[in-house]
Amino acid sequence: MEIYNRVRQNDAVDRCRFCPRPAPGMWAMTACNGDPADSASWRREILPLCIRCERLIRQAGDEGRLLKATGERWFGGHTVGRFEAKGVGEWNKP
Repeated sequence: MEIYNRVRQNDAVDRCRFCPRPAPGMWAMTACNGDPADSASWRREILPLCIRCERLIRQAGDEGRLLKATGERWFGGHTVGRFEAKGVGEWNKP
């Protein structure tokens, strides 16, 4: 899921988060660093990715792609992971 294309003011393209290639767009990503059952292990980001890295992560599907340097497992999109709801049910409290 490409969020938008971004070019800096001096026409320099951002670099991919995972390799030195140019990143033509920003992509929605989810990372897990630790126990997948713990909601504190998950985070969501929008990152510049090259076409190759985006394709590799997308092809990994539900298993995600392990980044050896950090030990984090990355997933494409913001539809995976465990996140605690923020503010659910707060509207009906006195």
